[in-house]
Amino acid sequence: MEELTVKEYAALRGCTERYVVKLIAEKKLTAYERWGQKGAKGLNYMIPLASIEPKLIAKYRRIESRKANSGKPREAKPVPVTDIEHLSAEEREEILFWKKVIEEWDAYKPPGRNKKEATEEYVVYLKETYPGKSFSGRILYRKKQALREQGDGGLLDRRGKHENHKRAVPKEAFDIFEYYFLDQSKKSVELCMTLTKLEIEQHPDRYDQKLLPLASSTTFNREIDRNIPVPVQKYFREGEKVFRDECANYIERTYDDLHSNDIWVCDNHTFDIFVDGGESSKPIRVYLTAFLDVRSRKMVGWYVTDAPSSDATIQALRRGITACGSPKRIYSDNGREFLTHDIGGRGFRKSAKTDEHEPPTILQRLGIEFRTAMVKNARAKIVERAFVDVKNCFSKLFDGYTGGTIAERPERLKKTGKHAENFVIIDEFREYVDIFIQGWFNKQPHSGAGMNGRTRDEVFAACLYEQRVATQDELNLMLLRTSRMQTVNRGVKIKMYDTEIRFYSDELIMGHDREKVYVRYDPDDLAQVRVYDENDRFLCTAKQAPVSSYFGSKDEVAEYQREIRTLERTVRGYKKKKGIEADDALALIMREAEERMSAGEKLDPKVIVPIRAVDDDTEAVAVAVGSYAEPIDWTAALERMEKGREN
Repeated sequence: MEELTVKEYAALRGCTERYVVKLIAEKKLTAYERWGQKGAKGLNYMIPLASIEPKLIAKYRRIESRKANSGKPREAKPVPVTDIEHLSAEEREEILFWKKVIEEWDAYKPPGRNKKEATEEYVVYLKETYPGKSFSGRILYRKKQALREQGDGGLLDRRGKHENHKRAVPKEAFDIFEYYFLDQSKKSVELCMTLTKLEIEQHPDRYDQKLLPLASSTTFNREIDRNIPVPVQKYFREGEKVFRDECANYIERTYDDLHSNDIWVCDNHTFDIFVDGGESSKPIRVYLTAFLDVRSRKMVGWYVTDAPSSDATIQALRRGITACGSPKRIYSDNGREFLTHDIGGRGFRKSAKTDEHEPPTILQRLGIEFRTAMVKNARAKIVERAFVDVKNCFSKLFDGYTGGTIAERPERLKKTGKHAENFVIIDEFREYVDIFIQGWFNKQPHSGAGMNGRTRDEVFAACLYEQRVATQDELNLMLLRTSRMQTVNRGVKIKMYDTEIRFYSDELIMGHDREKVYVRYDPDDLAQVRVYDENDRFLCTAKQAPVSSYFGSKDEVAEYQREIRTLERTVRGYKKKKGIEADDALALIMREAEERMSAGEKLDPKVIVPIRAVDDDTEAVAVAVGSYAEPIDWTAALERMEKGREN
């Protein structure tokens, strides 16, 4: 146990030894009687170090530390960085100020004054001239020495700015805190502090328990701002997308090298509005499928629907091409309504294992290059920024405005939100959308890059260099939907909303049965379809097969039977139409058989082997079987046997 004598305590406190003894006698200071302690003779009082004030303990430690280091050589102070590029404007002004003060001090030599008196007089002058600053002779000498030893950087006041000062939150504790704080669950600072405390308490073998107690939540918030970069917080607490959108670098695109209709961008937007759908008493949400010209930011084609779909995409594209011409390229996200097999192709969804023939897509038939945006890369599609204008300038005008989030939702929807009759009818809403886009959105001045305050319509007209157009009939043909490849089996089929619809024609059944084909059709007119082969050659048209219930009328059944009989007559007349005449099949076979019988057969064996009976009366046997007893030429037989072996 460390102890102090009365003399040491008095020196530490700055009082007399008699006063210290008085404190001990009045029991205001803890002390023990000792004989001959620390070189003192006789009775003396020893004061335990742990019993005195904490400030005096700290002072005692500092004194002892200086005594211990008094014999060590003094380390040279590092020269501060004086590169002007690494200094703030405030720091540069501070350096210039002190250099000016030191120069004036060196030049200040009033007559009849020594250096000390001149310095005191100059300090008075500085205090009057710069009342907000602290000056003394000691400060001037210290600044001058710092300038001589450390250069310009020595003139800076670096108190509290160095990196080796004691942190309010120890690094070990803050590392644990960061582990819990940097997580997408977005735990609060208080919860992360609690978890940090528990981690330290429950692992005394791993962490020094002197890390506890932790600092306040205010201190931790200050440490977060100082030590965790904002991009790190965005990435770990809010995700990669937020990090990319708010912190990561991006490519700034120029529009001066583009013309109108060079690139269209397409996407879907959910209107933050309730409308009356008409079919039920409940309100519904509607969607906008839109195409935006990149050069002019003009909305060229759009379609309002109660559900995004590939059909809505084609309708919006049709309107855009009809009004403004066909674009050279289309840019979209990876939604299924764009990456459909017959619109833009299946893109990355196409399986490499399938060898199915892919018919030309609608965009390929139109001569439009199709590209998709990087996943989760909203910055690449300027159409999404246009949707913000639609929300702020259009959607908020309706009583059925719902807001984009719960926080934005108007309170009035608590009363009106359950009944569709409180909102605009969907057909009227479509008319409002058409008027707003054509008469307001496309005619508002725009301050974006390359727009120069002109409206979207003005920029589109001014930058339209080439317009690719098609007649309405050609456009109708190129915008037909395409089915999957299928095999003709008593006709062809297409699937619409989980329902198969059959189509047939005499020409299709008679000329292309069991062939691979695909069908092009207009979803709004399914009376007939167009059939193409694998090489995209037009084959024929096919009409929709009749469908009748068990209670169908007599006329419907009669009409269907007439069509069947027509096909039967076509089949029966096939041979007659070809003009084929030939003999009866049985007569042909019998005549050929008789000719073959009359020709007979000639046997020419290579070896003849005689068969003889065991009885010696060969002649009698020969006579018995109807032959004659003639001599056999065995020499000729043997020669023939030898020839057979050689062969």
